[in-house]
Amino acid sequence: MKNASDNKVQSQGGPFRRVPVVAIGAAADGMEALTDFLRHLPLRTGFAYLFLQASEAGGDGRLSETVTKLTEMPVVEPEAPARLEPDRLYVLPADKAVRITAGTLHLEPVSEPDAAQLPVDRMFAAVAESFRESAVAVVLSGPGADGALGLKAVKLAGGLTFVNGSLEGLKATGRVGGEGLADLALPPGDIAEELGKIGRHKELYNWVFEQGAENAISNTDEDLAGLLQLLKKSTGVDFSQYKMSTIKRRIIRRMMLFKQDTLKDYTQFIRRNTNEVSLLYQDLLINVTTFFRDREATEYLRSTVLPRIIQSKGVNDPIRIWVPACSTGQEAYSLAMLVMEVLGENINNIPVQIFATDLSENAINKARLGMYSKMDVLEVSAKRLQRFFTKMDGSYRIVKSIRDLCVFATHNIAKDPPFSRLDIISCCNLMIYLENQLQKRIVATFHYALKSNGYLILGKSETVGTATYLFAQPDKKYKVYSKKKDATAKALFEMNVRTAEAERSGMLARRDLVQRPKTDEPDIDRVVDAMLLKKYTPASVIVNQDLDIVQFRGSTGLYLEPSPGKASLNLMKMARPGLGFELRNIVHKAQKSGEPARKSRLDIQLGAKHTQIAIEAIPLRGESPEEYFLVVFEELPPPAEEKELGSSRDRRAKQLEAELTALREDMRSILEAQEAANEELQSANEEIVSSNEELQSINEELETSKEEIESSNEELITINQELQVRNEQLAEALEYSEAVFTTIRESLLILDKDLQVKTANQAFYRTFLMREEETEGRLLYELGNGQWNIPKLKELLERIIPQNSIFHGYEITHNFTGLGEKVMLLNARRIIQKTRGEELTLLAIEDITEHRRAQSLLFEREAWFHNMTDNAPVMIWVVDTNKFSSFFNKAWLEFRGLRLEEAIGKSWIEGVHPADLDRCVATFDTCFAARQPFELKYRVQRYDDVYRWVLNRSKPNIAPDGRFIGYIGTCVEIHEQDGEKGIG
Repeated sequence: MKNASDNKVQSQGGPFRRVPVVAIGAAADGMEALTDFLRHLPLRTGFAYLFLQASEAGGDGRLSETVTKLTEMPVVEPEAPARLEPDRLYVLPADKAVRITAGTLHLEPVSEPDAAQLPVDRMFAAVAESFRESAVAVVLSGPGADGALGLKAVKLAGGLTFVNGSLEGLKATGRVGGEGLADLALPPGDIAEELGKIGRHKELYNWVFEQGAENAISNTDEDLAGLLQLLKKSTGVDFSQYKMSTIKRRIIRRMMLFKQDTLKDYTQFIRRNTNEVSLLYQDLLINVTTFFRDREATEYLRSTVLPRIIQSKGVNDPIRIWVPACSTGQEAYSLAMLVMEVLGENINNIPVQIFATDLSENAINKARLGMYSKMDVLEVSAKRLQRFFTKMDGSYRIVKSIRDLCVFATHNIAKDPPFSRLDIISCCNLMIYLENQLQKRIVATFHYALKSNGYLILGKSETVGTATYLFAQPDKKYKVYSKKKDATAKALFEMNVRTAEAERSGMLARRDLVQRPKTDEPDIDRVVDAMLLKKYTPASVIVNQDLDIVQFRGSTGLYLEPSPGKASLNLMKMARPGLGFELRNIVHKAQKSGEPARKSRLDIQLGAKHTQIAIEAIPLRGESPEEYFLVVFEELPPPAEEKELGSSRDRRAKQLEAELTALREDMRSILEAQEAANEELQSANEEIVSSNEELQSINEELETSKEEIESSNEELITINQELQVRNEQLAEALEYSEAVFTTIRESLLILDKDLQVKTANQAFYRTFLMREEETEGRLLYELGNGQWNIPKLKELLERIIPQNSIFHGYEITHNFTGLGEKVMLLNARRIIQKTRGEELTLLAIEDITEHRRAQSLLFEREAWFHNMTDNAPVMIWVVDTNKFSSFFNKAWLEFRGLRLEEAIGKSWIEGVHPADLDRCVATFDTCFAARQPFELKYRVQRYDDVYRWVLNRSKPNIAPDGRFIGYIGTCVEIHEQDGEKGIG
């Protein structure tokens, strides 16, 4: 990786001095934020600044010219590879990919794999890869989703992240692309000042650059141990078993953020600021995941692993999957989609249970919601996106059928009990953050949790390590492991994990045993002892109680040799012919008596030569519960009596007699021991048979109880999730009802069964000039010094409501002191809350006093109008927009000899002389269409069937709001005045 090579060059004293980088991303509207940022940024901070505006195409130079006017800092628009220098602002084009190698900035064409990334994301990712914990990323303006993935990359690398907190949606949260990715959300000017403060702490930056985060803090640092202990006390998580390099990088990142020069200073700071413990804890929980992370492994699961598992399932036999360290849920949902695709039509026949767990409660809450940004679903195919997601407000949510398959819960894999009877465990990219000892224990836990045909899925950079005796790898191309069915070694599954203090004390004790204080003068005694032991050590071996050789001492080739066949270090298989029985015998004696046992004058043959030896077994006592024995071999010289015997036959007879005597003694001892052992075994066998029956019965009960508990636990988890959703819905409903209650204009009272006021809305207090303290908890009839003791209201609440439970539109008029007469329209409803058994009455009071007054005034005005028109000396008619009459006054009706009901709805032209009719109709239609007044003289039939000349003057009728609502006309009889000459 590039950052690794950079560190190497620097550690070797390379030709350049690597400069820390601040990468700044902005959208098209980001110039105002950049201006504020540069105005507050000190000119000497020691950082090199990379600025990229997402809308800038690059190449025309106008952006760099604009930026040059905003700052006295040198502004560079790099074209060829450029060496990064401190206190310079590099303006980058948006259509190029950024690469930084050995302190040099390179701009390259965007490759096809990088094309999906947005420009700000590409720049942030390049800076994170090259500078890791010393990288700084700043989002100055809202580039939409651009920047979210890049900020995540910088934060995961251990760098610092800032966003413009003055942007809407980012205030005090630092949320970009739907995730909390910013360490600080501040206005641009404040971000510049923070960078200036960090720049003044160059010692810390130089420390990290020169040492690297992994070497900047010693693993045995007392402050580091104290900090981890503080975290464990606050969160319950023991980070001492995590990779110290990762832990130290995260701690140094927080130190840089708060300008703490030493770990001791930061420890004191975190003790003063308790909230920082939680923030550091969230930083240490590295939530990195994507949908369908490894495409090749995903295809292998879909085509090979899942079909095998499904084939082994019967009806209602569930597929059980566990995803530990699930982060925000993408991996669990990916598996759920794969299972649903593979099951197809069988989805209703085979239940699916996917358990997804993580330490981070925040990550689990987001996973349960199943809502992801557009950037999160880039790796999801269009077909899956359409099938398994629904689009909501610019984001994508997992469909309910997939969400229902997954159960999310917080879980500490290092100490909490695992799930069991699992078909698949998918644990990708967790092991790389854990120490070897914890890795071994977790792998053993996985072995325990899986079924005999289960599979373990790891990340690309992970293996099962030394646990190859537990898992096999069906295909070397994928990190998918199958559980070995015939694994003879026991998995080290620990339910009780030793505390960090005990482990540290044990490590210190072992270190004290191994390490000795060094002196300048050589230890002559030790050197001499070592030489003597090396040269004169007798041939011997150390064996355990199973006679397996643990160590060889001296030259044992005369007595032991490898046996043909499968390699073995068992003493009985390596012993020379004739020694096996005697070796077992003396070890048995030494074990039984606890004292050394010796056997002399054993004859062994090496080719044509006969040799006599002695063997001795010595028990080794130590703190270990396992027994060990030192078996010593000694070659004996020929006996002195050999010369006197003179013949090999006598010598052989004497030897056999001695062996026979010893064998008889051994046989007698063995028989006695065997008889006693047989009696004990018989008694023990009877007890074992009885205990076995009891254990079998208990085991069956435990199996049943275990299944019931697991089933109950799963149901409880599901119910708990449903309750959480119901609580959220209830809270939303309560908030909604309260908003409605306080917003409606009508007065609203809630009464209990005794008609005491439980609560009232603001409209009631405003309308009736009441206060909350003199209303709530009091009887309705006592409000306002008894003003509400209204007989009609009493009748409604005490007689009608108990019988009908509801009434609408009941009008009451009452005179209130200080308010005057009020006309109220009452609605009431009785409700019974079943959960509390409480009876309530909702009383809605609409104040219609003004409405009634306006209505009364309207009736008066209408009566006045009719009186005025009926007494007018002229004939008046009114037509609507459809040219039909809506009003005639009394003079018109008397002239025509009609009643009002006969005339309404007819045209005013009725009764016009046939000779004048066409002229009247044409004039009226023309003026009606143009909304113009007109005047006509024509003859109209009177009540006595005589035609009389009249003068009609009409004009458009316009409402107060400017609407045309018809015509109004007045007619005067002119027959006596003009006679035949009045034809108009």
